Amino acid sequence: MSDVVTLLAQDVLKSGTLKGLPQHLYIDGAPVKASSGERMETFDPGTGAAFASFDLANASDVDRAVQSSHKALNGVWRATKPAERSAILCRAGALLRRDIARLSVAETLDSGKTLNEAQWDVLASARMFEYYGGLADKLQGSSIPLGLDYMSFTLAEPVGVTAHIIPWNYPTSTMVRGIAPALAAGCTVVCKPAETTPLTALMIAALLTEAGLPDGVFNVVQGDRVAVDRLLEHPDVRAVSFVGSTPVAQHVHVDMDGPEREHRDGGRDEQRRQRSRIGEERRHHQHEATEQRHAVEHRGERAKL
Repeated sequence: MSDVVTLLAQDVLKSGTLKGLPQHLYIDGAPVKASSGERMETFDPGTGAAFASFDLANASDVDRAVQSSHKALNGVWRATKPAERSAILCRAGALLRRDIARLSVAETLDSGKTLNEAQWDVLASARMFEYYGGLADKLQGSSIPLGLDYMSFTLAEPVGVTAHIIPWNYPTSTMVRGIAPALAAGCTVVCKPAETTPLTALMIAALLTEAGLPDGVFNVVQGDRVAVDRLLEHPDVRAVSFVGSTPVAQHVHVDMDGPEREHRDGGRDEQRRQRSRIGEERRHHQHEATEQRHAVEHRGERAKL
């Protein structure tokens, strides 16, 4: 355990909190207050005492975050070259390593983990940013030989705005293993951390901005079921990553089940298919963790040469 971690931990034991913790939503590259003004306390599992409070997002806050991500998707993030996406994610990994002491102490205080386990989670998260950063400029389609005078090829394109619903017990590593591949693939993200453990998501949002991530590409709306329901029903959210309990998974599944929604195991959005002149686009909803192959959608085209 480093001296910095030890000093921070000792300060927490004396004061009962960690100074300078984030408390607002994170939308469009900056902390913003929730529109309702509603707040919620977070508790230290070791003592049972509240050590901080934070804003609670409502449906209009979620709309604002999704709008920000949708604008970034079709603007600055789409125009960002894969090599630059790679560099941003790798810088994010380096910043997590730089701030491991503060992140791990915050996670311990928020979730009740041991400091050793929290430090491992932060290091693993840094490595995930680096891994997917290395992949960001290597995503490509395939060229398929069909015989004389014919060609078939696939293009890998971002799904769009993705929602990530994060559990309380691994608030850092579970979040990063979902958002890193989504960002690498060119998607934008709205993250909804567990309302009991929102702090590291907000801290990492600021680090991503420091790493050079354009405003709106990654937004955080900590909240309760109201925020979750709005994310699930929002028409601009094209994929959902979820990790959590069985009852919540059933709620997510029911909310996502409808004529305008699709799941991992099939289905086509008829309106999108009608608007597309060639090929087929599929968007995937996943009930557990985002995998790289679900962060992009494929369009095939067959053309006579």
